[in-house]
Amino acid sequence: MPKCNASHALRALFLTIGLVFCLLPCLAWGEEIDDDVLGLFTAWQEQSSTASRVPKPLSRTAENVTVITAADIRALNAHTLADILDTIPGIQLQRGGGPGIPAFTYIQSADFIFSQVFIDGISLSNLSSNFPDVSSTPAQIIDRVEIIKGAASAAWGSALGGVINVITKTPETGRSISGSATASIGNHTTAETRAELSGTSGKLGYYLSGGYLGSSGLRPTMQIDSNQVYAKLTSELPEQGQMWGTFSYNRTNMGDFYAPFQPYDLKERTEEQLLLASLGLRYTLAEGLELELVGRHSSTRINLSLFNASDGKIWYGRPGLPTVTDRERVIGSSAKLIWRRSNNLLVFGSDYNNQEISANTSDNRTISPFKSVVNRWGLYLNDTLTLGPVSIAPGVRIDQTQTNGDQVSSSLGATWQVTVNSLLRAYIGRGFGLPQLNATVFPATKILTTQVGAESTAVPYLWLKGTLFRNMTWGDAVEQQLAMGSELEVRTVPVFNTALGAGYTFTDTTRTSDGSQVKPDKARHTVQLSLRYDDKTYRGMLNGRHIYWNSPSDFNASYGGLIWDLHLGATLLKRVNNSLELFFSGHNIFNGDQYYRDVSPNVGRWFEGGVKVNF
Repeated sequence: MPKCNASHALRALFLTIGLVFCLLPCLAWGEEIDDDVLGLFTAWQEQSSTASRVPKPLSRTAENVTVITAADIRALNAHTLADILDTIPGIQLQRGGGPGIPAFTYIQSADFIFSQVFIDGISLSNLSSNFPDVSSTPAQIIDRVEIIKGAASAAWGSALGGVINVITKTPETGRSISGSATASIGNHTTAETRAELSGTSGKLGYYLSGGYLGSSGLRPTMQIDSNQVYAKLTSELPEQGQMWGTFSYNRTNMGDFYAPFQPYDLKERTEEQLLLASLGLRYTLAEGLELELVGRHSSTRINLSLFNASDGKIWYGRPGLPTVTDRERVIGSSAKLIWRRSNNLLVFGSDYNNQEISANTSDNRTISPFKSVVNRWGLYLNDTLTLGPVSIAPGVRIDQTQTNGDQVSSSLGATWQVTVNSLLRAYIGRGFGLPQLNATVFPATKILTTQVGAESTAVPYLWLKGTLFRNMTWGDAVEQQLAMGSELEVRTVPVFNTALGAGYTFTDTTRTSDGSQVKPDKARHTVQLSLRYDDKTYRGMLNGRHIYWNSPSDFNASYGGLIWDLHLGATLLKRVNNSLELFFSGHNIFNGDQYYRDVSPNVGRWFEGGVKVNF
């Protein structure tokens, strides 16, 4: 496959930035920009709950955090969480199939096994491989996504690469019943139907969602048949307290790998059942003092079958055992005390998880059938002290892993709001990542990360954010390695309802700490470009991405230009709370090739359209 370096993508990025600077003064001439728009655009006081595990302003958050709002998600016509993450600077997804097919997620090139994904505080990482399936969460239930890029172990434990925190929708307030129904159809009978109901009555609130996602395969044999239900119930308690419960169940049948050529000659079929549930209580003990208790449960069953693509002969498993079944179960709880003052936010918390994994084959394990049970707990303490324009945020956590001893994580961050529209950030943290539960002979991997960054709207009509980072990882069985890089994000204030955006991430992972070269295998350049229009009736999003995977030469990777997706929508027949929407998406509209390895090429050009009714 032909390879091209990242120069074309970089030229596109710099051209876009140049056009922004040249065109915006002309576009803005004669049009006043509303102060409220500028205030929202700076987002200095936007609340994020991921860094400290309680809400606090981004202006007091030292970590490199990205927030994706409900409006951002709506503009994408997204099917799953994977579609949302695919548009975020600094996030790289390896996708070999269409909607719902598993995708590997990297945060600033950190291996997917070290990045944690949470939904309602429940980890999506598979215990047998540490793989978080971001394609299993439907976009419809998501209210916002918060991402920490870089080690977040001082708050979350095993989170060497970062954290993707999915916050689901809450019950609609002020109405006893509201909802929507959506249906779409595309190439290869790729279809999705979804419905949701939401409302409040007195102190009780509810949000219910259910849907189907299916396709005959946008790549050969990659059919998918997925059904999902989700429910959230809330109850307001006297004296500013709240109880809530969530339940999610997803059942999927799919083909998620197909390589008919030698030496693979391989076809894979997977059946997966995923259940997530949580029950929580938040209560105000005294002025400024809050208690939060959460219990959670997750259960996964995966049936995996591998065959020769040519003749259907069983490729994997014991004789007479064509299907390998993995079962996983996690029962856990969390507790935290939050102490708030005008200039101080102190959080003390604990996490406990009882994890169990079993399988009906050894798969290179020491016993067959295999079973492993561990109890893990962690204690953490973090603080955010604000002194005028400066905020200081120390944090520490200790984890008892049972399989890999005690792990101590720590962090220290600071922000300085230099002017009303400029902010500086600095962060240093020590963290760790655990091996998969069925491979406890391997030690934990450790990291020391350092970040410095700036965010500003000092340039008229522009929001700019830049970050420099240095990550050093090591372990008893892992070669010490450096990852150094930078990230730049640019967005414009909407002018004539139109906004431009660009993002570029550079990561050098080809050196050990002594400067020697190592085998390339991590993304080196990532580019995101976007053009967005929204006048509340018509909307459009054009998004382009380029990932230079820096794969070994024998992977036959392809880095052809940018992959462009177009999303359009129109709101018709709008009546107060009722409306009819039509939408259309063109994926990979120029039919480009961009993939990490030739056994998993990206999906070519395909189209879909649908309708949504809101009431």
